[in-house]
Amino acid sequence: MSRVLLVDDEPQLVHALRRALEQADHEVVAAADGQTGIEYAATSQPDLVVLDLKLPDIDGVEVVRRLRPWFEPPILILSAVTDEARKVQALDAGADDFLNKPFGVRELTARMRALLRRSGGSIEQRVLHFPGLEVDLAARTVRSDTGGDLRLTPTEWRILEALVTQPGKLLTHRWLLHQVWDDSHGDEARQSLRSHMRSLRAKLGDDASAPRYVRTESGAGYRWLPLPDSDEEPAEAAVEEGGPARKFDDVMHDLNNVLTAMRFAAYLSRPRVGSTTEDASARLAEVGARWEALVLRASALAAELEQSR
Repeated sequence: MSRVLLVDDEPQLVHALRRALEQADHEVVAAADGQTGIEYAATSQPDLVVLDLKLPDIDGVEVVRRLRPWFEPPILILSAVTDEARKVQALDAGADDFLNKPFGVRELTARMRALLRRSGGSIEQRVLHFPGLEVDLAARTVRSDTGGDLRLTPTEWRILEALVTQPGKLLTHRWLLHQVWDDSHGDEARQSLRSHMRSLRAKLGDDASAPRYVRTESGAGYRWLPLPDSDEEPAEAAVEEGGPARKFDDVMHDLNNVLTAMRFAAYLSRPRVGSTTEDASARLAEVGARWEALVLRASALAAELEQSR
């Protein structure tokens, strides 16, 4: 069984995709925005990422660009984008394949099988190289050019992993506490974070007063300074937002999500081999209610689309 990370903010589509992929013997981890998707890529060890280009926080191309310096498994882009330049931009950033919405279950699973075959269907070694430091996310090891292999505690490793997978970004105390200690956000956990951070810095040979790796942002959190070694050039600027064209694209995106979810709902309504009449009736009732809601949503979007032109 392969693990698939699904990054999409459309709940109806995510529900349909999850059901279909689980039926196809895939384990599904879902993220509703790009930042969460990047975090899950580092922590859930997916064999493949299925990523929508249009996300509420980070453009999908930017997600691919942030993943590729350290993330080896294939990335399949799902999008309603018809602009060929955007597709090329995503592929140049490191995506492996592109599938336009609306699409069917068989086409999606066939593309996934092809990508998994090419990648070996399992997680490759993921190594990040920084000046004087090598972090292997798969093996959970850290090597320093001066001190050799570093022995980190489990807590220190979780802190380091959070930092190196978000280079250049301010990680707030609250976010780090949630990542490392789950919901323990009290003063005791905050003090423990400071203590573990001091220990981690000492092992990395980092000086808080002249930081090479970790900078303290007073009263806010911490920031990992160096970017992973990469030969990739910066991607072109994203399409400018605002204006009628952007409005039209937004509606097209939502409409294609709904149409894709409708195709999946039709697929999922088919009776399973060995299912009872009672099971089939309950399944049809559930899918029927979802189908009706999707049809209403599609009708509303079609009307909005007409007005946006």
